[in-house]
Amino acid sequence: MKQTSRDLLNAIGMGQHNATQAIPYLMIAPATTDPKTPMVINMVRHVQQLLFQMGASDVANTGYLDAPTAAALLQIAGPNWERMTWGANIQALLGARDRGMSLSPSPVATPMPVAVSGPLDFLPDVPGGIVTYGVVGYLLYRHFSKRRSVR
Repeated sequence: MKQTSRDLLNAIGMGQHNATQAIPYLMIAPATTDPKTPMVINMVRHVQQLLFQMGASDVANTGYLDAPTAAALLQIAGPNWERMTWGANIQALLGARDRGMSLSPSPVATPMPVAVSGPLDFLPDVPGGIVTYGVVGYLLYRHFSKRRSVR
């Protein structure tokens, strides 16, 4: 029997409501999805739970594709896991679980990028990042610095 997208998401533990919202993301590769999208975070959390249950004890349930999660997916789906769709990755994960594959923590710690804190860390993330804030700042400056003519 062929599995539907809903069957894949239900098999990793997502409920019906969340599965309905996450179905469109199954057709997109992990390398091209926005990691801060709530449904992607939810889907990754369920994948991480399954990876942990399979023995990858270094995989934390964060909802983000961190180095231990990437190493575990590399063991299951192969070197092109980032370019495969989420659906293909989940299908490979479920197939590995059904075959009884057990994972081990990644032996080598993959270097993680170091977050650099700065004076603008209190600002929320926006598309365009600092460029967007620069344009908004310039427009506010122009608006409030206009000479007002007195009549």
